[in-house]
Amino acid sequence: MYILMGLGNPGPRYAGTRHNIGFELLDYAASHWGSAGVWKQECKAFTQKVSVDQKSVLLAKPQTFMNLSGESARALLSFYKVPPENLVVVFDDVSLDLGAVRIRRQGSAGGHNGIKSLIQHCGSDFPRIRIGVGPCPPGYDLSNFVLGKLTRAEEDILRDLGDYFLDLTRLGFSEGWDSAASRFNRRGP
Repeated sequence: MYILMGLGNPGPRYAGTRHNIGFELLDYAASHWGSAGVWKQECKAFTQKVSVDQKSVLLAKPQTFMNLSGESARALLSFYKVPPENLVVVFDDVSLDLGAVRIRRQGSAGGHNGIKSLIQHCGSDFPRIRIGVGPCPPGYDLSNFVLGKLTRAEEDILRDLGDYFLDLTRLGFSEGWDSAASRFNRRGP
């Protein structure tokens, strides 16, 4: 079994923000692989079991707020007896241009507080899919930028990521995350 976790902040206040791209992509995946809208609440997350090319995948959206995502991840890994290397995390990255995608099998937090929490609770040996939402304009407060609503132009660019995301996760689950990275890493749309 795998856990595909999208990072974001819970509640309507954060819907449509740059920081919630992980939630948005999981909702898109659920609409194609599962029964969209039917989320179960467990281990401080909304979850949904789906099948991706005959692999069992638990979609998970932590409800702990971004900076405490590791609490939910640790609980899910423990409850489902899933090793950390089978946790795959998708999240926003302000250091990447809007629409860029970077896949890594493991690594550091890179300044992202949600990833810092995951590393603290689960170690650093888990694949991650970084989705570019930047750059933050010079002199603009970073927190306000990532928690800000997407513009219509940004929404259009990120909306086109849905099928791309489905394809890259299918390849990652079937052939490994290095293969997915070599084929799907991109600078932008």
